[in-house]
Amino acid sequence: MEYLNHKITEAVCAFRFNPIKNNWDLTSFAEYYNVVKDYGFSKKSEIKPIQLSFQINPNNIPQSPQMIEAETRMVFKNEDQTSAILLGNNYISFHTINYYPGWNVFLESIISKFLNKYFDIGYGKDLISAQMIYINNFEIEKNFKLSDYLTFVPNMENFGKGDELSHLFQSSYDIAPNKRLQLKTILNVINPEKIKKVILECNCIANNTNNNDISWIDLANDAHDNAKNAFLNISTNHFKEIIK
Repeated sequence: MEYLNHKITEAVCAFRFNPIKNNWDLTSFAEYYNVVKDYGFSKKSEIKPIQLSFQINPNNIPQSPQMIEAETRMVFKNEDQTSAILLGNNYISFHTINYYPGWNVFLESIISKFLNKYFDIGYGKDLISAQMIYINNFEIEKNFKLSDYLTFVPNMENFGKGDELSHLFQSSYDIAPNKRLQLKTILNVINPEKIKKVILECNCIANNTNNNDISWIDLANDAHDNAKNAFLNISTNHFKEIIK
């Protein structure tokens, strides 16, 4: 079998808003949760990221890093844990987990519905950016190469006969007039079958440069279209035929 499995394991659509224009505090988490729990998002958990701060002075012995708690975020999941909403300080993101129903369904049934509930309680003023992330997982057998699927990967046959062992790639691009695109790829070979597991992430942030003259849905579509276009452009014709 040449192609074993491919799926978008997570799609994320995120929005950031101007903190100066929104009265955000810790009670905002409970305020939003009290709204969405009645629509199935009743599973909640708190996230407290930790940041490490290093101080390096060439004339002194390096000190141990300081651990600083970043801003608290909350995650609300539905009962079957196929969707999640992540809430932070003037930040909200919508996630599909282990499945992807397609952009139009995701946009209408999750993003639009629960972003509008965020607006209804008074948040989300002055949109800064919209972001779309696609995380793809797929597997290929040892007799096929990653370059058979992705256009930017070198063909290892040019180096001589052998086996691919690993691959790590990350790049960022500015796209005029308002977007930042990031691509990440990881390949690992699983022994003894030598099945190659691949993670491919296409991530696009569309910034609001129109002084609020653009709607959230247009900015989200802009980020989505460019993330999808990136995937199509780096996929070989062979890969596109397989995942039709």
